[in-house]
Amino acid sequence: MSEYTTISLRKEFVADVEAYIEDEPFGSVKEFVKHVVVQEMEADDGISETEAKQIARKLRDLGYME
Repeated sequence: MSEYTTISLRKEFVADVEAYIEDEPFGSVKEFVKHVVVQEMEADDGISETEAKQIARKLRDLGYME
């Protein structure tokens, strides 16, 4: 049996994603986010730790992360 966890996202962000995927073949925001994360994990052109920290800082500044 698989175990799951919950990730909280700002409602505004979810609304933006819902609008973005409206005409795409994803049944939910969850499916889209999973697709994007898996795609990034499998990509050969990964980002450096410094870039990851900069992205996280920008997302926090925008209110998408705490």
